[in-house]
Amino acid sequence: MLLLANFINRNSNKILLLLLFLFFVVGLLSYKDYGISVDEKFHRYSGFFWLNYVLSFLPFENLSGQVLDKFNNIGDFTLPQPENYPGYGIVFDLPAALFEVIFKINDSQNYFYFRHLLIFLIFFTGSVFFYKLLNNRFSNFNVSIIGFIFYIASPRIYGHSFFNNVDLTFLPLVTIALYFCFKNFDKLTYNNLILFSLFAALATSIRIVGIFLPISFILIYFSSVLAKRNKIKHIWKIIFFLLVYFIFLVAFWPYLWESPIKNFIQTFEFFSKFPLNIKMFFNGSYVSSNFLPYSYIPIWIGLTTPLLYLFFFVLGFFYLLKRFFLRFLNIKERSKYNDLWRGNNEKKDLYIFFNFFAITLYLIFADKVLYTGWRQIYFLNIFIIYISTFMIYVFLINLKSFKKKVFFNWGIFIILFSIILDMVNYHPYQNIYFNKLVSDNYKKKFEIDYWGLSGVKFLKNILELEKNEKLINVGVASWLPLERSLDLIDIEERTRINIVGQNYNDAKYILDTNISEVDKNINNKYNIPETFIKIDEFIINGTSVFKVYKKNIN
Repeated sequence: MLLLANFINRNSNKILLLLLFLFFVVGLLSYKDYGISVDEKFHRYSGFFWLNYVLSFLPFENLSGQVLDKFNNIGDFTLPQPENYPGYGIVFDLPAALFEVIFKINDSQNYFYFRHLLIFLIFFTGSVFFYKLLNNRFSNFNVSIIGFIFYIASPRIYGHSFFNNVDLTFLPLVTIALYFCFKNFDKLTYNNLILFSLFAALATSIRIVGIFLPISFILIYFSSVLAKRNKIKHIWKIIFFLLVYFIFLVAFWPYLWESPIKNFIQTFEFFSKFPLNIKMFFNGSYVSSNFLPYSYIPIWIGLTTPLLYLFFFVLGFFYLLKRFFLRFLNIKERSKYNDLWRGNNEKKDLYIFFNFFAITLYLIFADKVLYTGWRQIYFLNIFIIYISTFMIYVFLINLKSFKKKVFFNWGIFIILFSIILDMVNYHPYQNIYFNKLVSDNYKKKFEIDYWGLSGVKFLKNILELEKNEKLINVGVASWLPLERSLDLIDIEERTRINIVGQNYNDAKYILDTNISEVDKNINNKYNIPETFIKIDEFIINGTSVFKVYKKNIN
C-alpha cells in the first residue's frame, strides 16, 4: 500500500489526466441513457425566442427565418410563454438553439440528446476548474483529487448534469468564477479581474444569487483596506471590476438591454416570489412552494448528500466558524494580526465560508421560493465539497505519520468506491439518490421523479408490451406532462401512443408517479379507478419510481 502511495505521488499528473479521460468517456457513452425532463421543452422554446430577439438586431435574414420557423413549430399548449419568464438567462438556451439550426438537427430525439451532451460538457469543464481551484488552495494532489471526485461523484448533481440546463450550467460557471476569484486573491490583475467578472456575470444571468460572488469579493477587499490602509491603492481596479461585471451582465442578458437597472430589480423580485405556487410532498406532508418550512433546505441536503461528504463538511464548517471567531477576537490594531485571515489561503477559506453562510441564511429567511428538492441551489454543493476537502486537508496535516496518512486516504477512497457503485446502481436515475440514512419507508415521504425522466422508460415498456397495437391509450395519474416524453421515443413509434391524461375511461394503461400539484389527501384528481389493477412497479434501490395500472376487462 505504501509502494502504491509513492507511485501515485510520482505520477500525479498522469493519474489526473486518466481520471478526466475516464469521466469524459463515461459521459460520452451514457448521455443518451437519460430521459427528458419536464422543463427541457420550455428552455428550448425560450432559446429560440431569445435567439429570434437577438437576430432582430442583426442582418442575418436567412438565419432569422429558420429560427422563426423553429420557434413557431414548438407546439405544446402547456408551455409557458418565454416573455412571461424573462429572468432566465440565455447562456445555454440561446447557443443550443443556434447550434440546432446550424447543424440542421431536426428530430426531437436528436436535438434533446444534443442538449444533454452540451450540459455534460459544461459540467465536465466545471469539474476541471474545481480541481484547479482546490490545487490553487491546497497545493496537494491527494487532497485535490479527493475533492475533485467528491465533486463529480455527488450522485444527484451528476444525474442532473445530463438534462438540467439551468442549475447544472450555473454550478460550473460559479465554480469557474470562484477559481478566478482565487487568482485575484493571489494577484489582483486586470486580466484576472476580467475573467472573474465575465464568469460571475454569466452565472448571475442564470441565477440571480450569482450576485453574491462580486458582493462578497468587494466586502473582502474593504476588509483588507481596514486592516492594511495601503490596500486602498487598488480601489481603481475594484471600480474597473464592477464596471466590467456590469457590462458583461448586460451584454449576455438580452432582457436587460432595454432597461438594465429596472429589469434587473424586477428579475430579483420575480425569483424571490416565483409566480408558480404548487403543492409538494415533503417529509410526509403537502407544503406550498411559497411557504416552505425552515427545515426544507437542511433536510433535502442531509438526505441526498453522501454521508462521507456531510461528515467532513460538518467538521469543516465548525472548524472554520471557530477560526473566524478566534481571528475576530484577536484583531489588534497595532499588530500584524489585524485582519480576519493569516495569508491568502485563509482569505480564500473565509470567502467560501462567508458565501455559503450568507447565501444559506438568505435562502432560509428571505422566503425564497424553492421547489422540487434543492436543485435550484445545487451550486451550494461547491461550498459543501470545498469545506469537506478543507477538513480532509486539516486531518492530513495533523496526521504526522506517513503510514497513517496513507491509511486515511485509502479509507476515503474505499468509501468513495461504494458511493460510485451506488451511482451505477441508480443509473440513469442518479437524480433520485438518497444516502444510507434514508430507509425505504422514509423515501415514501418525498417526491421522487418530479422531473419525469422515467416517463420515457414507461412509454418504451408499454410499446414493447403492446407490440401489435397500432394505438395505445395512456392515462396519467400525475402532474407529469407525459406527452413531452414522446420526444425521446423513436419517431416511427410516437404515433402509437395516445395520451388521454385524466380521462381514465378512455385509457388502457395508467402511469402513476405520485407527483401532484394538489394535496392528494383531500383532492381526488389523480385517484385511480377500481377498474384498473397494478401490473408493474419500477423500483430502484428500494425507491418506488412509478407504478403501472392496466384496465381490467374481466
